[in-house]
Amino acid sequence: MITGALSLDGVRVIDLSRVLAGPFCGMLLSDMGADVIKVEDTGAGDESRTWPPHKDGESAAFLVINRNKRDLMLDLKAPEGADILRNLVKRADVLIENFRTGTMEGFGLGYDALAAINPGLVYCSISAFGRTGPRKDGAGYEALMQAFSGIMSITGEPDGPPVRAGVSFLDLTTGIFSAFGIVNALLFRAKTGLGQRVDGSLLETAVTLLNYHAEGFLLTGAVPKALGSSHPSLSPYRNFRCRDGQWVFIAGANDRFWQRLVAALDLGAMRDDARFTKNLDRVRHRVELEAAVADAIAKCDREPLLKLLEDAGVPATPVNTVAQVMNDAQTAARQMIERVTHPRLGEIPVIGTPVKYSRMRPGVRRPAPMQGEHTDEVLMECGYSAEEIRALRAKKVVR
Repeated sequence: MITGALSLDGVRVIDLSRVLAGPFCGMLLSDMGADVIKVEDTGAGDESRTWPPHKDGESAAFLVINRNKRDLMLDLKAPEGADILRNLVKRADVLIENFRTGTMEGFGLGYDALAAINPGLVYCSISAFGRTGPRKDGAGYEALMQAFSGIMSITGEPDGPPVRAGVSFLDLTTGIFSAFGIVNALLFRAKTGLGQRVDGSLLETAVTLLNYHAEGFLLTGAVPKALGSSHPSLSPYRNFRCRDGQWVFIAGANDRFWQRLVAALDLGAMRDDARFTKNLDRVRHRVELEAAVADAIAKCDREPLLKLLEDAGVPATPVNTVAQVMNDAQTAARQMIERVTHPRLGEIPVIGTPVKYSRMRPGVRRPAPMQGEHTDEVLMECGYSAEEIRALRAKKVVR
């Protein structure tokens, strides 16, 4: 039975992060019921507000990764601003920040200083390289870290240049790992009463996601290479172009599927060819095999081909556009598009929560906030009077 309760009800999060990894981490916590207070600077605020595309001045990127949050605009460089954050921390469970290493310490707001105020605080720092090591001071962005980590070297066609992946998966996955780290730190605190620092980085996310590529190198010394849409350990397992110019992805991931594919495409001569009998042999003779499959598929239009492969029990799918998957019935059935009312835009669609539960229903409860929309509300909760807030606003410490 679904209840109204969520796992992070009552957990207060101070989200000082900007752009993508940190805000996505905060978004995941907010989806699970946490009260996430987004703290933006009193100038331009979070730069993701400037990212196109925009709808009536509101950025799609900001709208999706900052839903369910309240917003406070605060100048941390001002002594009064740092004092406000300390007061917020006294009542908080979690703080998320993704400033360059040493910045928070320069504000007098590093982990040691804030843990002295609130020993139960879970203080999550997100950076490019982590908070220790020879590169700890280095800045990094998604594409830079895809390049540095080696991921870009195995992305793209074999004879083409290195290619950036089409989604910002390092930022987003770092946000996921950091949220995972935070909830584990909260579980640890429930057992011990002690908070701790959680240290996430794009580099460590990248190395983790390299996974079998990296492990293969460590074990054998083999350096992975770009294979386009192909898989280094499976064949045929890639995109193929149909006669009508459309693309399909075929996953001949094991010997059984390969035999079915041979029959469906009328490639009987390849059935008993020793070069293609087992997956390991097919990988070794990838070029010849995939050329033959490509020639057969090039004689078929996509929809009849997909029907043929479905009937044969061969895993295959059209290579959809974003528009096609957003309009697919399965996306709707899994409630991956929710709706919320925004103060400027009215009712808008928002990408939903990716994990479903049998007893909880996390999701989008409120729209991404306007700049400083909740400044007064949050400060009053911390004991500031209306007169004190007016004085802070006059000094431009808050907005």
